[in-house]
Amino acid sequence: MPHSSGGGSHGGGSHGGSHGGSHGGSSRSARSTYFPGSTRYVYYKDNKPEFVYANYDITQKPSPLRFLILLFYVPFLFAFVLMGKAGISNPVKLNMDYDTDIVIKDDIGAVKDVESLTDSLEAFQDKTGITPAVITVDNDKWIRNYTNLENYAYDLYVNKFEDEKHWLIVYSEPATPDSGFTDWYWEGMQGNDTDNILTEKKTKVFNEALQKYLLDKKYDPGEAITKAFNDVTPDIMKKSVNWSMIFISIFFGGFIAVHAFLMIVGINPKKAKLYQTAIKCDEEVVKQETCNYCGGVYVVGHHLNCPHCQAPVKAHDYVVDDEGRVTGILN
Repeated sequence: MPHSSGGGSHGGGSHGGSHGGSHGGSSRSARSTYFPGSTRYVYYKDNKPEFVYANYDITQKPSPLRFLILLFYVPFLFAFVLMGKAGISNPVKLNMDYDTDIVIKDDIGAVKDVESLTDSLEAFQDKTGITPAVITVDNDKWIRNYTNLENYAYDLYVNKFEDEKHWLIVYSEPATPDSGFTDWYWEGMQGNDTDNILTEKKTKVFNEALQKYLLDKKYDPGEAITKAFNDVTPDIMKKSVNWSMIFISIFFGGFIAVHAFLMIVGINPKKAKLYQTAIKCDEEVVKQETCNYCGGVYVVGHHLNCPHCQAPVKAHDYVVDDEGRVTGILN
């Protein structure tokens, strides 16, 4: 369906077109201090014990099924590609396989030089394949039944053209203009097939030019529209890059890539691998000793062999609870 390419008014300036946290719930957590619901683990790094509290089994290897989460990112990857493509405009002239008669319908006598306007519109059409149309009306034509000129221009487009290859410019002013201040309005309405050519950047050039010429009292509305088309036509088919869109696309893609990496591999893959060597360690077990063979430090009561060099550790008498867990060391 057609959409606005921008518009403006005498009193309100011009405007562009219509182109185009935290959450609740529990989560896996591993910390260096106790928190409710956590279990104490010990693992060894640099020949000494490291303690960690976690509310999940940190010794489990990640399931290979975790890679299925990549399917979640497919829509975001698709969006990333579309954003990148949208940032680069490589215009291609439209096939003129539709009704290409140029329309100039001046109901209020705003166009004094129809021939010049026609030449300007034909030059634009020859270059782009888009058929421009200019319709002028008095303000009463739309103010009584529409909330704004954009809605009226939309209805004009869909009722007059059966394709998406036109660019309609609607100009409006009072039936009896005030000699001191003419309350004029204008609106552009472009078909969807024109979007590759009439990009936001290109229509901005036209919109700013038309608004400027309409404000200049030495041009009548027809001359203003003619000059605006003459301004935009020479560069309308040039390739252009919307750097803002490109940078947003790169940022978005990078964010998704980092997020996917963290979800699959984890924030610290090296630490996650160390966690897999951890064992549960009761809070009451605190005594540590040094291995006579390698000098590595280990927690007493959890090993028959040194966790660093696998040599036998010193024998100790332990106090255990009903479940066989060590709760104290006698000697």
